[in-house]
Amino acid sequence: MCYLLVYCRRTEQIPRSQHSSWKTEVVTKVQGATRTTPKRNSAVKAALLLTALMISTSLLLAYPVSVQGKTVAPGTLPSWNPAVSCTARLTTIEGVIGNQVNANGGSTYAGGGFQPGNPNKRSTSPPCSVNGNATFVEIHGVVYPGYTIEDCAQYPNGSFCDTTANVLDPNCASSDVYLCRIHVEIDQAWKSAGIAPQNPPSTTQLFDIQGFVYWDCCHDNDQWHSYSGWELHALTAWRLSSSATPDFSLANSPQPLSVTQGLSSTDTITVTSLDNFAGTVSLTTTIDPAIANTTQVTVNPANVSIAAGGSGTSLMTVQTSQSTPTGSYSITVKGTSGYVWHPLTVTVVISAPPPDFSISAGPASMSLGLGSSGTATITLQSLYNFNSTVNLTTSVAPVDTTASLSLSDPTTSLNPSSITLTPNGTGASTLTVSTSLVTTPGTYTVTITANSGTITHSTTVTVTVTLV
Repeated sequence: MCYLLVYCRRTEQIPRSQHSSWKTEVVTKVQGATRTTPKRNSAVKAALLLTALMISTSLLLAYPVSVQGKTVAPGTLPSWNPAVSCTARLTTIEGVIGNQVNANGGSTYAGGGFQPGNPNKRSTSPPCSVNGNATFVEIHGVVYPGYTIEDCAQYPNGSFCDTTANVLDPNCASSDVYLCRIHVEIDQAWKSAGIAPQNPPSTTQLFDIQGFVYWDCCHDNDQWHSYSGWELHALTAWRLSSSATPDFSLANSPQPLSVTQGLSSTDTITVTSLDNFAGTVSLTTTIDPAIANTTQVTVNPANVSIAAGGSGTSLMTVQTSQSTPTGSYSITVKGTSGYVWHPLTVTVVISAPPPDFSISAGPASMSLGLGSSGTATITLQSLYNFNSTVNLTTSVAPVDTTASLSLSDPTTSLNPSSITLTPNGTGASTLTVSTSLVTTPGTYTVTITANSGTITHSTTVTVTVTLV
């Protein structure tokens, strides 16, 4: 194609030495004959250059190109994620990040093969191409060494986090490992929308992945991001590459596992046969040292037997105490079968319970004669920064048959009948129980109910009425 010649029929390549002085003459070969046009006046040259510029511009507008000088059109491979309508372009890690190196050994933006990429990493419906260049790619046979749960955000339907990793091309020819890796993220917004893939299992088997190419600037100094801004974000789907070696994978659900201080939660560990693996996988756990002294973890069963092509599950229970610190921690589940073993990192998010209070009575029982009274102290304790007013009420009920025949049950009073608690503070009220001369001897239960908004707790005092 001619860009600078006004009239061409069949153009042959001109050696560099012949066209290096194009400013003084225009050389073309038309139908095999060489014709040399001597330098003309400046007006004619200006017209020629202007015409050439107009032709070149129109060609560029008609055929958009990447910075590297070529258009990478969208591919034809179907998406594995039904929420993605784009068709994928088959490529490699090196094809995405290029081979231009920055000062730390990572890849540059200028060398990227799919510029400019997805314009919005949080979008759940990214464009299939930008300026004619594909954004959606498929890469085969990568090492997925593990992942990290980070960058959490609150959505209307809950809190969701990114699942991040750096995947590696095991067949990469470069001696620079950072030109063989790319950062990938299963996006928090995709999780909130219910269209994200599950977190990948822990396995030595290779993965095939699909995702949108994205440039996240300013990571040239971040080793955890492979010293480059290139990433697949969002990673929309993954699958295990074919392998001839029997193996197994580990996965868990839910991830992360949420636990309230002082309570327990259960995670399901799934062991799956890969390539006709059959055998028993033993599961052990290692707790983050920061919570090891205040948290107990059990797996049941500890040994999972699976048939070829099948799967099995075990329940991992995480029991915390009220002194377990809040925050995000990790529990490593190790699956072992013979000489084959895989780790699985379970993220545990420990949160404080909602504000609450407790109620107790002391003493919890008393004995009264006819026409007498007794007292007990009702104590309220603020829990988890509870800060509100609690209202107290009582009710009396006979316990035995004799008491049920009473013409006059014991009467009660509370002083005060409402208590305002400060965060983590306490308050007390005096319960007075009185009998009359016509109260039938027997056993009665006094129930003290404490209420604040939607929170209600109660305690009891047992009253035994005697003749004297």
